[in-house]
Amino acid sequence: MSAERLSYRYAKSILDLAKEQNAVDAVYTDFQSFKQNLSASSELASFLKSPIINPDKKAKALEALYKGKMNDLTYSFVALVVKKRRETYLPEIANAFVDLYNDEKGIVKAKVTTAVAISEQLIDKIKNMVKANTGAKIVELSTKVDAALIGGFILQYGDNLYDSSIAHKLELLQKENFTKNKYLKEY
Repeated sequence: MSAERLSYRYAKSILDLAKEQNAVDAVYTDFQSFKQNLSASSELASFLKSPIINPDKKAKALEALYKGKMNDLTYSFVALVVKKRRETYLPEIANAFVDLYNDEKGIVKAKVTTAVAISEQLIDKIKNMVKANTGAKIVELSTKVDAALIGGFILQYGDNLYDSSIAHKLELLQKENFTKNKYLKEY
């Protein structure tokens, strides 16, 4: 079974269980925190992925780190995953859970990259456009400034990518006009 399918199944099961116990938001917060810990500590990520370290030691370390700090449901789930020797998939499971949570709540994450900083008015317009295109209830928009774009913007959300940057248009123009010689006859 692929890591993606496995992580989705585990994430779906914890989401269903969290719904039954009215703990969806608490589990979401725990997995967000867990993801941040993994991002901040490459040692923790390597520790979980290591095939050399005994799962019992991993369970004890995770107990010391998270027992009492996570919701009981989340901690029990993490402990079960370790017991089943699937701890290497915990980062993917956390990501899958967050994605499922966002789908459930109608949250779409979007990213806009521009050549210069944009105003709050423009950010609101972009959010409204993404809402209209996706039917999302909430749009979490992150912004990034990249002067190499020269002008325009790049908008990403879901599987969509809109590249309306001057740099991209210049690249297309160069490919179109300068890679073919219009004056040579092709046979």
